Amino acid sequence: MTEKILALAPTSAPDDWNEYELFDTGYKFRIFKSINELPTDWEAAQPPHNTYLHRPILSTIEEAPPKGITPCYLVFYKNISPVGVAYCQVTNFKTDQNVQDKDGSKEKPALLKSITSSVKGYLARQFEYNLLVCGNLLFTGEHGFYFDKNIVTRSVSISLLEEAMEKTQQFWKKNDLKIDGVFIKDLEEKPSDNGHYDFKKDLADRKYREFLFHPNMVLSIRPNWKTFDDYMDDISSKYKVRARKAFKCGILLEKIELTEEDLKKNVDRLYDLYKGVMLNAGFNMVVLHENYIVKLKENLGNDFRVTGYYLDRELIGYRTNITNFGEMEAHFLGYDQRYNKSHQLYMNMLLDCLKLGIEKQVERIVFARTAMEIKSTIGAIPENMFCYIRANNKLMNSMMAPILEYFRPEDKWVQRNPFKAPIQ
Repeated sequence: MTEKILALAPTSAPDDWNEYELFDTGYKFRIFKSINELPTDWEAAQPPHNTYLHRPILSTIEEAPPKGITPCYLVFYKNISPVGVAYCQVTNFKTDQNVQDKDGSKEKPALLKSITSSVKGYLARQFEYNLLVCGNLLFTGEHGFYFDKNIVTRSVSISLLEEAMEKTQQFWKKNDLKIDGVFIKDLEEKPSDNGHYDFKKDLADRKYREFLFHPNMVLSIRPNWKTFDDYMDDISSKYKVRARKAFKCGILLEKIELTEEDLKKNVDRLYDLYKGVMLNAGFNMVVLHENYIVKLKENLGNDFRVTGYYLDRELIGYRTNITNFGEMEAHFLGYDQRYNKSHQLYMNMLLDCLKLGIEKQVERIVFARTAMEIKSTIGAIPENMFCYIRANNKLMNSMMAPILEYFRPEDKWVQRNPFKAPIQ
């Protein structure tokens, strides 16, 4: 995997770095407010195969920060050796900015719709919250922390992380930022877990409330798929017809991989297309910076690809993909809604992403959380991501999970299976 080389901070630590002892003798951690303050201890403890906890992506988020996001970085030590890292974001969550009133149920009676809208409007006016998030709001997956498995067990890592979140709140209080609650994002079930019981019980004992958001849609690339035709051979005739229809509808689309210079020239158009999709969503934890895509290309190079979709020389859509070692993520996209149905723009983007994944021979493609049913029609399956939230106010803590559940977009969808036979 190629990465742009970025300047690293020295290994020696200034006296004013914030250091906190943890419950277990020999464990401590340090907090840093900027990527530029980070010592090379971060590289010594970072996961070897997760680019989302590597410096280029984290630098991008600082250089082009989403609205209302403040990062901080935690490096954990066993005695003097770096053994783990955690990436956190403080977000100012406001329901009137982060939640769109997109009630997709046409079956609700008019009176119920009116009541629902009134309740949402009231909460939108009342609910503003500074959340300390362990994780990355721009990506789906367990990208918030990592500990050396040879030194720190999964159970101990959760305990270390939870105590670190308490002390990180103290750090922000000293920096005149009041934290209202903690959100631990996207914990995955690991083979070593008894289901997700291990961390569920640990966090429940600390008054965290589990929140199961929409699943992550993931498509594993089968070993026999050397070309896209191999994939087509493995799907049933019904789904072959769908794919061919999408290609036929999109036959006039010109697809061009955009260079860094292309992105700079089209930055306003790209952002307008992104906003068109973002504003149509029911729930958005982040709003991208206008220059985010350009900066990501600058820092990731060939591991970040942007494909533009043109019709009559007009840019009407784009998709982005990040290569993360054996994975490829379908990242943010944008398109002109007027052309989606006539040219099956979104479906073509999904199929083109699959083509690219087969071409690059990645192990799997992460399609993230939205539009679950249409993603399942090309073979993606859901993987649960467990989130945990705790408010500092006891009354609010009892209400937090139901409030978030209430604002969660509806997920009435049917899991499709396009394949003729399961993988052997």
